[in-house]
Amino acid sequence: MIEIDGSYGEGGGAVLRQALGLAAYSGTPLSIIDIRAGREQPGLRPQHLRAVQAVGAVCGARVTGAGLGSKELTFVPTETREGEFEFDIGTAGSTGLVLMTVLLPCLCHEGTFEFGLVGGTDVPFSPTPDYLSHVMLPTLLSFGSVTLSVDRRGYYPQGGGRIAARIMGGTGLRTPLALSEPGLIKGIRGISHASTELAERRVAERQADSVRHLLERLGFPLDIDVEYVDSASVGSGITIWTESTSGASMGGSSLGRPGKTADEVGREAANQLLRAMNSEAAVDRYLADQLIPYLAVAGGTIVAADFTPHLASAMYVAETILGTEFRVEGSRISAPPPA
Repeated sequence: MIEIDGSYGEGGGAVLRQALGLAAYSGTPLSIIDIRAGREQPGLRPQHLRAVQAVGAVCGARVTGAGLGSKELTFVPTETREGEFEFDIGTAGSTGLVLMTVLLPCLCHEGTFEFGLVGGTDVPFSPTPDYLSHVMLPTLLSFGSVTLSVDRRGYYPQGGGRIAARIMGGTGLRTPLALSEPGLIKGIRGISHASTELAERRVAERQADSVRHLLERLGFPLDIDVEYVDSASVGSGITIWTESTSGASMGGSSLGRPGKTADEVGREAANQLLRAMNSEAAVDRYLADQLIPYLAVAGGTIVAADFTPHLASAMYVAETILGTEFRVEGSRISAPPPA
């Protein structure tokens, strides 16, 4: 049994999620200690507990210590099984982060996996479903295909949103990742959304207008859809992304909150995307650490916009579980293909 230090690096939930995914993929028994030790509320929160349960259901794991507040658990995977799975986080915890936990083992196993996940969809410190659909998932086509839909938006603090994902695992060639060049940008697209209570104030339109004001000077075609949705909590957000000849997109997103204007939401997303584009990297700083497990499994190279603590943590997990020997040159990270 391999031990993973959950306090490594920033000591957040990413260590837990990536360790579970790699363990399920490789069939490696794990002991995870000091879970989320770096957070104000350490241990398993509802979102992390559902992630443990979801990946455990996929790979038939025997799990001990999986309770709210638990700082240690053991995870012993057995056999990965396709099927239909439904999980309700019960809070505004991120449905996207739960999905990311199960993604690797499902993509690497032949079969069809269908997930319905209820909780937060557009919430702080987590990827939006639009980011996953248009930035992360297209980079993983060599592993398999994923169809992701938003049945209902869920904002903080009530959540109550739902995403549905259909994963066709084992349908790709699992070729090494080749994300070294940014490629030529063909255009910028996005989705600006808000709850129906904000329609009269035109919040979604103003978020989109703020992005256009900053990005239209770049000269690329710019297309941002606007939508209003019924939701349990009042909220808003915007996600924008590039479309490029390399097939790899970069993204930027921002969420509304009390006291934050719609113009500020749009500017934040636009500036986030501009920083990534100006870095001349192939993937933005958020996508980079999400790709490390796939880099470990398939080999290849990625060039990230920044080398972040999340990147270091993801590499630690892959090195510990799979024995991957990464090569790092600045923000260029390479891994050999599996023997």
